[in-house]
Amino acid sequence: MTTLEHRARPREVSPAEQDYAAALERDATALRRIVDLIQRVDSGHPLLLEVAEGLDALSERLENPVETVTETVSNPGWRHDPVSGVENAIAPPLVLEFESDGTVRAELEFGLPYQGPNAFVHGGVSAMVLDHILSAAVPPGDTPIVTAQLTVRYHRPLPLFVPVTMVARETERDGRKRWATGELVIDGQVAVSAEGLFIEKQLKSAR
Repeated sequence: MTTLEHRARPREVSPAEQDYAAALERDATALRRIVDLIQRVDSGHPLLLEVAEGLDALSERLENPVETVTETVSNPGWRHDPVSGVENAIAPPLVLEFESDGTVRAELEFGLPYQGPNAFVHGGVSAMVLDHILSAAVPPGDTPIVTAQLTVRYHRPLPLFVPVTMVARETERDGRKRWATGELVIDGQVAVSAEGLFIEKQLKSAR
């Protein structure tokens, strides 16, 4: 099995870039933990006000850095995405494994930041995760793959704090069109399933 990172096209990375990436990943990990812990504090606890003041001060420091990136990211995009991005504090993050037959798998427990109905995962989060893992099941070509259609079926509520097995595989291809299916499984039962249509983008011809 290989991880999503190993699927990315390799390139030489300088020591400075390695330090930058490590710092971003550490920051995201700390922020992810803070988001989770804040939601566990009783609503009337005075600690919440103290934390808010500290976060306000930190935000002010970050609002005026020496350099601000607004349009592009310095590292590979997958490190920043909201599902598997280790440098993104809102990502779980999901670690994908690729099997020899093309099947993509992942294991995850959703915590409080992903809650919709009380004690259950938000349906939009389930759809986002399925879109991500289905697109990963489509073998990469020379051009990017984009989602054209995603059909999601909710079989049963997906609870928080329960191990979720995620599986996806490509089912069909026709020219630039690719189809994939997948599901989120708990205790051997499918909680959410999806079918996606993905399109391989055409490269613009040089004039």
